[in-house]
Amino acid sequence: MDQSTLTFLVTIIVGFVLLKWFTQSDQHPSAQALAGQQTTNNVNRQSQQISSTRQRTARRRRAVTPDMIEVVHSLAPHLHEEQIRYSLQQTGSVEESVERFLRGDEFPFPPGYRAPAAGTQQQQAGPIDPRKKNNIKPDNLLKKFNVDPNEDLSGQDPQEMDLEQRKKLLVWQARKKMEKRLEKDIALQALVENS
Repeated sequence: MDQSTLTFLVTIIVGFVLLKWFTQSDQHPSAQALAGQQTTNNVNRQSQQISSTRQRTARRRRAVTPDMIEVVHSLAPHLHEEQIRYSLQQTGSVEESVERFLRGDEFPFPPGYRAPAAGTQQQQAGPIDPRKKNNIKPDNLLKKFNVDPNEDLSGQDPQEMDLEQRKKLLVWQARKKMEKRLEKDIALQALVENS
């Protein structure tokens, strides 16, 4: 190695040592731990101030309205009205209550409130919302499309039929397929007889 390479390496090593020495703290490890505790205490004080601020703002929130309860109930229909009301009183916001529900948080009943029995909960919740009622009713397709199951429609061409006649043919074909299946499938036959 020549002289310039050696000088360069020594300069790099000395620079590294000086850099390490300047960035190193002058404090003893016990003093550093004390500084860390003070930082933790400051963080704790700040979090306490934030929580007390939130509690003060919670007191100033608007009163719970039936509309607020209805919005949360539409997203969580299995919750009792009192559970929703209590959550809204705690959070003061429909959005926060919905977020709690979506996170899977518990919705307790208010203190001192006794949860109703499962059968009486629906009666206390009020009338059933017609939008939530099941409006699907079974239709007898044989009557609806005036199909006689004893009539033989097997020789007809669907391409030559109008829409109503095609519907009638499809219902007749479905009925015949079901009759054939019922002859072979005993479990299905028992299910149809029980209904």
